[in-house]
Amino acid sequence: MEHADYLHAAVRLVYQAALDARQWDAALGSVANAIGAHKSLLNEVAGEATGVIVSAGFEPAHVRLLHHEMVSRMPGWISAIAVGASLRQSSAISDTDFRRSELYNEAVRPAGGFYGIVAPLVRTPARQVYLSAGRELGAEDFSTEDVDALNVIVPHLINSLEIGSRLARANLYAQSLLDVLDRANVGIILFDAALRPVFVNRYADALAAHGAGVVVTKNNVAASKHAETRLLQQAMAQCVALHRAKPADRDSGLLRAVPMRCYLSREPSRPALVARVMPFATPEQPGRDMERREAGTACGALFLSEPDRPLALDVDALTESFQLSRREAQLALLIANGYGLAEAASTLMIGIGTARGYLKQVLGKTCTHRRAELVALVLRSSLCAFGFADGRYGNGGE
Repeated sequence: MEHADYLHAAVRLVYQAALDARQWDAALGSVANAIGAHKSLLNEVAGEATGVIVSAGFEPAHVRLLHHEMVSRMPGWISAIAVGASLRQSSAISDTDFRRSELYNEAVRPAGGFYGIVAPLVRTPARQVYLSAGRELGAEDFSTEDVDALNVIVPHLINSLEIGSRLARANLYAQSLLDVLDRANVGIILFDAALRPVFVNRYADALAAHGAGVVVTKNNVAASKHAETRLLQQAMAQCVALHRAKPADRDSGLLRAVPMRCYLSREPSRPALVARVMPFATPEQPGRDMERREAGTACGALFLSEPDRPLALDVDALTESFQLSRREAQLALLIANGYGLAEAASTLMIGIGTARGYLKQVLGKTCTHRRAELVALVLRSSLCAFGFADGRYGNGGE
């Protein structure tokens, strides 16, 4: 290949590595080819965590030695190189002085090398990344043309590392959001423009596993009954239609949009699931962007709730908000879940007289006068939307 072809190949692989870290081996090898290096190393220092992003041509033991020297005893001539610039060691230190240096004797010589070139790619208080490339002992020094070639590649390396960091942060953020959704006390299914599920939380997965009104497969979300499936998928399709509309119509449609609702039948003894469909914010440009969304990007959410499921309420919220004892709060939560006083007393394994005493204390502390007022207050103050609390009442002491 011509020298320009090596440069183009290196740049292409560098950007592929931004999207897939497994491509860094090939990318670094291509960079080494473009500048005629026999060995190369991309190493990182991030706070107390240090590591080698990738290396080419080095034995693992030699990589560790060179990385240790770069981290623990960074030579001054390397620290002085500006970020984004490439420098031959021979331009900063004489061969004689380099032979006497710790970097050479502790790391470069054991690896069988001598001439090197270094380019700082990232240098912040939190993170530093350096590209080091070298030639084996006895080979000639890097030329000015080699330095120029590396200077062409370095900006792309910097961009690739930044893209990779941003993607990693975005993936972490997205995963954190999905973890939160997974803990929700309602079923949540995110679906794409083809109405295929792209995320199913634990609650929705459990409903589907027990055949409780909803059926979820790899490519479909349906109801147990055909007629209800049609209504459900019509509601989901309305979300998708908002993404296909012209910007002005789409924006006004979103402003008017409310969760579209339908009901999914379960076995005769259970009330129907309540299914609500909500569109996401839409892209600025329809058309081609919409086609990309066909490939699995969520554009709507389906929420599934069970009307007869005991409410997930937070006992700690009541104890802290109204200075209730734990027993008083447990009794209040049972009553809010529809328990009669005798049934609540039995559940808490206390006498009915004790339960009446607790209820009187609860009404006084919450400034309510009837059970209906107490239930409304409890629901407003302690409803738990996520499953961090397990909803059990326990039988601990006051």
